[in-house]
Amino acid sequence: MDAPAEPGSLVTVVIVTYQGERFIDRCLDALASQEVTDGTGRVHRPEIWVIDNASSDRTVALAAAHPLQPRLVPLPTNLGFAGAADHAVREVSSPFVVLLNQDAVVGPGWLSALLAPFFRPDADRLAATTSKVVFADSGLLNNTGVLIAPDGYGSDRGFREPDDGRYGTEEEVAAFSGTAAALRVEAVRQVGSFDPDFFLYYEDTDLSQRLRKAGWRIRYVPDALVRHVHAASSDVTSELFAFYNERNRLWMLAKCAPAVRVIWEILRFAGITALIPLRRLLGRPIPPGHQFRMRLRLRVLAAVWAALPSLLRKRRAVRLLSKRPPTGHGPSAIFAGSVQ
Repeated sequence: MDAPAEPGSLVTVVIVTYQGERFIDRCLDALASQEVTDGTGRVHRPEIWVIDNASSDRTVALAAAHPLQPRLVPLPTNLGFAGAADHAVREVSSPFVVLLNQDAVVGPGWLSALLAPFFRPDADRLAATTSKVVFADSGLLNNTGVLIAPDGYGSDRGFREPDDGRYGTEEEVAAFSGTAAALRVEAVRQVGSFDPDFFLYYEDTDLSQRLRKAGWRIRYVPDALVRHVHAASSDVTSELFAFYNERNRLWMLAKCAPAVRVIWEILRFAGITALIPLRRLLGRPIPPGHQFRMRLRLRVLAAVWAALPSLLRKRRAVRLLSKRPPTGHGPSAIFAGSVQ
């Protein structure tokens, strides 16, 4: 059940699932016709994995019964998207791994378009490509890569803008979106893979930061189209989302940002937290949302404090990345065989 892909596989498409019985059939159906034409003209069929985070519904049973017969990797406990993605990166034997959300449906030719930039002569430092993701219901843009603000907050590039060609050009971006992205396994392993401690949210932005610090590039591919039921697997208005969103932003900064920025953002978060009871006492309005509730903010600060020794160790490892040149290889090395 948990064996690596067959030797010689070019790409492994990994669907991370959790309580995904509503989505898994449609997600797999769209992969049936996907293939990749490499730089030599050879056509490759992807290896398909379903890594399930201990779902209690029929997700695994439905995946097992699907005509594509994906390789099933049922995890004994829920490791979150970050833990499941890390598992995939460490276990595949193909040079590329493609992550795909369970609530995403890919368009015709998606996989070949997403992988095409890796087969060009200038691809030796390309670590990741990210899809054009549109909302399944409205057709508005969901994501064309990720923007990272100085305070560490990540945002979907093009979010809720019309898909009218304004993001129709292939270009470098700050970060990939884990919704639908292709990763060069060699590069991701070089910088330490996904951080499983993140569990949910910012795991893709954190990895993107480390890749870029190590000299790798990330590219947005507009021809790789995906339709996405946004946040169908998690509620962005929930307390769970608010906690991981705030905690992981600070964790990412602690690992990757300049020390002055890290200290400032933690102090700013603590300062806003301290002002909430004062505003309440003075009868002033408090912004809505779980992220402005005292209990949640104190939990975030406690989580940052408890993780500080680990974060400092990770920070030292990140600092070393910029001192080591990328070890990427061009297309000819990719065709020589799979990652061992």
